[in-house]
Amino acid sequence: MRRSNALRRELTDLVRRDVRMSESTESMQRRNENDSSGPSELVGITVRSFVLVVLLTVLTYLVINRLGFMQLVPPVPALILLLLLVGCNKIVEGVTRALPRGRFLRPLSRGELLLIYVAISMAPVMSRGVYVFHYLLYPAYYGNDVNQWQEFFQHYPDFYAPRDPGVIKGFFEGSSSGLIPWEAWRTPLLWWMTFNMLVMVAVGCLVAFFRRQWAEAERLRYPLLVLPLEITGGFEGSAVERGFFFRDPLMWLGFTIAVVYNCFRIAHEIYPAFPEVQHYIRLAMGIADPPWRWIRPLNMHFRLDVWGLSYLMPGDVLLTAWVTYFGMKTIKIVGLQSGYRKWRFPFYQEVSSGACIALTLSMLYVARHHFRRIARSILRGPGAYDENEPMSYRLLVVLFVASTAAMIWMLLHAGHRIDLLLIYFAVLYMFVLVAARIRAEAGPPVTWTHPYGYDTEVAIHLLGSRYIRGYGSIQPMVLYYALFYIGRTVFAHSGSQYFADGYRLVDYGRAKRAAALKLMMVVLVISGFLAFWTHLDLGYTYGQAFYFAGEGREHRTWPLNWSRQYYRFLDLALDNPQGPDRARVTGYAAGFAATAAITWGRLNLSAFPLHPLGVVLGTLYNDWSPYWAPFLFAWLAQRLALRYGGLPAYRRFVPAWLGMFLGHTLIGNVLRGIIIRLKTGL
Repeated sequence: MRRSNALRRELTDLVRRDVRMSESTESMQRRNENDSSGPSELVGITVRSFVLVVLLTVLTYLVINRLGFMQLVPPVPALILLLLLVGCNKIVEGVTRALPRGRFLRPLSRGELLLIYVAISMAPVMSRGVYVFHYLLYPAYYGNDVNQWQEFFQHYPDFYAPRDPGVIKGFFEGSSSGLIPWEAWRTPLLWWMTFNMLVMVAVGCLVAFFRRQWAEAERLRYPLLVLPLEITGGFEGSAVERGFFFRDPLMWLGFTIAVVYNCFRIAHEIYPAFPEVQHYIRLAMGIADPPWRWIRPLNMHFRLDVWGLSYLMPGDVLLTAWVTYFGMKTIKIVGLQSGYRKWRFPFYQEVSSGACIALTLSMLYVARHHFRRIARSILRGPGAYDENEPMSYRLLVVLFVASTAAMIWMLLHAGHRIDLLLIYFAVLYMFVLVAARIRAEAGPPVTWTHPYGYDTEVAIHLLGSRYIRGYGSIQPMVLYYALFYIGRTVFAHSGSQYFADGYRLVDYGRAKRAAALKLMMVVLVISGFLAFWTHLDLGYTYGQAFYFAGEGREHRTWPLNWSRQYYRFLDLALDNPQGPDRARVTGYAAGFAATAAITWGRLNLSAFPLHPLGVVLGTLYNDWSPYWAPFLFAWLAQRLALRYGGLPAYRRFVPAWLGMFLGHTLIGNVLRGIIIRLKTGL
């Protein structure tokens, strides 16, 4: 038995990562023991780092957010500001060489740079939580005698949203004065800012529980940390000499490819007569006859930022992702050709949800010894196991329980049912944990790394809308459906990913994790207010139904579209409540079984080629996934590099792919976005 357990542990360690790439990623995990200034102690919060964090958070919302660059993955605002800080650091270093070294002109240490980056990464997160008002106010503005959705609005408490029709109309259409009616918004803003902040506190604590298990016991890769590390001076195991990332010719080659591609797109934006470069190709459009026509839609997207960072992902995850996607296509072809016409077949999101359930159970099982030590630390008080954690495990438990209990109390006060809330938070925390795990182990450059919007759908599918409806007033059901905004805007899930990144990234700058957590919380508080303020300001200035909607797309912005869709779901569920959806339950079971089988294969079969995280990533965005092509080509690029040049060749090409990401981000996203806004006047 002892020999069998030892063999199982050896096999588990062997198949956990792609063998030939593990040398590179494991070397990246080693801490950078000495930064340029060689600190003897861990870096904490300094006065200038705190001031910079506050100022840059405000700058993010007053400038970067107004220009529309609040991309979450990777955090474009934080990357732009990190590049500026590194440039300023070079200037300060030059000045200090020419002048007597002074404290005021001392450049920022690497620990300070990474702490600032980690904190600013959180700024865009809260900008997603403000879309709750689109959903809550939608029936008051768009309800009519036909749909009668205005009745839903009557079930929201007064502190959920303003009631004045003029205030609501101004939010969607803009007002002549452009002024925000603060008196009407004061209570709803206070309520939702508090609730969203409690969500983030609970999420930060939840991820902190797994930090040591993931970073030290399982030694996960954290692939998306490569870019900020290269920008701030490199790391042990880097593909280029430390500090020479911006002098590497391959980096500039990748950057140039992205610049040329996006310059053609910008030229078309300025001069429509200039030939347009397509950013995606619709494949299989010429196939009109069954069964192969059912493979549509099949779109190959040329998002070079996603292509660039996908190269950093583990090969087994990439392989499983695109194999899963085409496997689902095969099931779709067979099912539709056989006459099966169930809506949303073959149930991509349900399969993904079942995979998340299996992954969560697997994570908890693997971390069981870690949680035993946490339990001992909680009972006996802080000790060596709490050293340099974001906070002591005892305090983590207190904050996690207190924040969750506070949210439940707030929602019960609004009119929710306790059983639905307990189910909801269990599902929410499951998806949040899976999102953080996927970021830490695979690092896909995508925002939605879980079945988005399914935080509320899981209970509806597995228990049935009849159970959600219950007896008596429909208010609990209407309020339950309103929680959909958390899963659809993914601000909690994105927050969990940046907590995971932040807890790990500061190690390379020898900074305190507690300092990182404190700065992230400061940013969340500031950005929570700024996000709601900028959102209301844009609404009463331009109108949320029109702002950046595009010509002919008024009243069809994405927040309004998903609000409209979910009220239709609610209306249908109330008119015709059903029991558990057996077809979709089958999808959950299939995803669970596939993920469990792949997990078993990795534990028991040597060099098993598949990875359970790929099941989730292969079902992103349903049938329209824009990620299968980047994943497929990144996997092919990895295989070719390893086949003909081995690990050194794979590592040598990393700067080229990072350069492609930087070029697409700075030119295709930032510069092109500025040009579009200058043309539209927004």
